[in-house]
Amino acid sequence: MRLNKKASLEMSIQAIVVIVIALTVLGLGLGFVKGTFKDISETSKGVQAKIKEQILEDLRVSGKKVSITSQVNLERGKEALENIGIVNTGLTEKTFGVKIEFIKKQNPDGTEDQSLEAGNEIIFFYNNLVEKRLSPTVGDVIPITLSAKSSAAGNYLYKADVLAESTPGACASGTVGAGCELYDTRSFFVKVG
Repeated sequence: MRLNKKASLEMSIQAIVVIVIALTVLGLGLGFVKGTFKDISETSKGVQAKIKEQILEDLRVSGKKVSITSQVNLERGKEALENIGIVNTGLTEKTFGVKIEFIKKQNPDGTEDQSLEAGNEIIFFYNNLVEKRLSPTVGDVIPITLSAKSSAAGNYLYKADVLAESTPGACASGTVGAGCELYDTRSFFVKVG
C-alpha cells in the first residue's frame, strides 16, 4: 500500500512540473507572437508615414494639385492600400473629397467591356465624404483600399474626381454645383492578373 501512495505522489509532482513547464513555454510563445505583431504594426505605420511624406513632397516639387498612382497591380481576391495626395493651391481654406468612377475594362483577350458589372469587380473602400479640410498650401492624403473579386481579370480604367467644397454641405451629393467645384481629375488603371 505504501508503495502505491509514493508512486501516486511522484506522478502528481511530475504532473505539476509538466503543467508549470507547459505554461511557461506558452507564456513565452505568446510574448514572442505579441512582440512580433507589434513590430509588424509599427513597421507598417512607419511605411505608411513615409509613403505619405513622399506623396506630399512630390506634390510640392511638381506643383500638381493631386497625386495618385497611375497603375495599381492586384491579384484576384487580394487587396491593396493606395493613397491619393491632395494639396490646397488656393488662397482660402477648403474641404476636399474624392469620388471614384469606373470608365471601362479591357478583358484579357483584348475586348472592351463598359458594363456596370465589370466595374463592380473591383471594390473601393474609402471615405467618400467631402471632409478633408485643408488650409492654403497644406497637403494631406486620403487612403483607399482596393480589393479585386476572385472573378476579376484584365485592366480596369477608373477616374478619381477630387471635389473642393467652399460652402459647407455643397458636395454632399457628389455633384459639382454652387459651392462645390471639380478641383482636379486623375485617371488610373487597376491591373488584375
